[in-house]
Amino acid sequence: MRVGITLPSRTGPIPNVFEYARRAEAAGFYSAFDYEVYRNPFTMLAGAAVQTRRIKLGTGLAAAFSRSPFEAANAAADIDEMSGGRMIFGLGTGAPELLKRLHSTDAKRPVARMSEYIDVLRHSWEYLSTGKAAPLDGEHYRFNPPPLNPWGSRELARPQIPIYLAAMGPAMLELCGRKADGWLGYFATPRFLEESVKPKIAAGAAITGRDLSDIELCVENICCVHPDRDVAMRRARLQVGFYAVHPVSDAVAKLHGFQDQVDELRARMRREGLAAFAHTDDRIVEALSITGTAEEARQKLAEFDGVIEHVVLHCPYVPPFSAEESADCFTNIIEAFGDLAAASEGPAQTAGTR
Repeated sequence: MRVGITLPSRTGPIPNVFEYARRAEAAGFYSAFDYEVYRNPFTMLAGAAVQTRRIKLGTGLAAAFSRSPFEAANAAADIDEMSGGRMIFGLGTGAPELLKRLHSTDAKRPVARMSEYIDVLRHSWEYLSTGKAAPLDGEHYRFNPPPLNPWGSRELARPQIPIYLAAMGPAMLELCGRKADGWLGYFATPRFLEESVKPKIAAGAAITGRDLSDIELCVENICCVHPDRDVAMRRARLQVGFYAVHPVSDAVAKLHGFQDQVDELRARMRREGLAAFAHTDDRIVEALSITGTAEEARQKLAEFDGVIEHVVLHCPYVPPFSAEESADCFTNIIEAFGDLAAASEGPAQTAGTR
């Protein structure tokens, strides 16, 4: 099992992110992922790329519907070139509420749009590297290269960059199986992986003559480690609650019998705002995060061994976490898991390999 880590980036100076990536690589982690919260995930990975040599660098995730496929393909190609072929393109639709309010678009028909988006990404990389690519005329996206390419081609680190699709619902999971190179999830307990994620991805893969083994499964699971278990739980309640109230998390909540508790938390959030997450039910925290002392957290991570190929330990970052508190969470993860990460299957590889 490969072990990665996310890089805190919501608060604090951006150069901190580059240093976090360097520390993750030095500790032996297989991958380092950033995320798109106000800051551009490609910009942050660019800095991380020049500070590291071996660790895989992923967007966890970049929003698709707020940027054109060609622009996203170009940005990903930049990171792949700067890192010597270490880019993992984690891709999701983007938060529906933010797409409408901040990006002048929406999340309507997300599966059909994402399907075309992935096609245009791959045609874009072909066009960039060869100067030629077949046109696409979709319902949501079109790709029609000009008959004369005045700029020529650009040399890419790899002809195609692996696309890891963020998916939780059945239709998007099936699309992942049909078209993506990997799956990027969260709140993925071993039971959810075995009963929901794997069967749906396998069904999608079969449609295109592929197998489940052709898609790498990767999950970002919230991780809160501290010598004082009460501190770890307090931190985890904030992050787990923040994620649990989003409707996309209902698939996991229903499977584990937490839907009533999640609905109660949503109601409390409407009354109290972000303060409600301090009251997230501990049963949800225990089930949906890797939380506790270092020994407890290591035991929880071990439950995924043999179930999934790639676990990314997700450092808490949501409000009211300060830059200093997120940095402490990151350090605790490094100290608790660095030796396991370095010894895990698939250590950080030489640049240019997948």
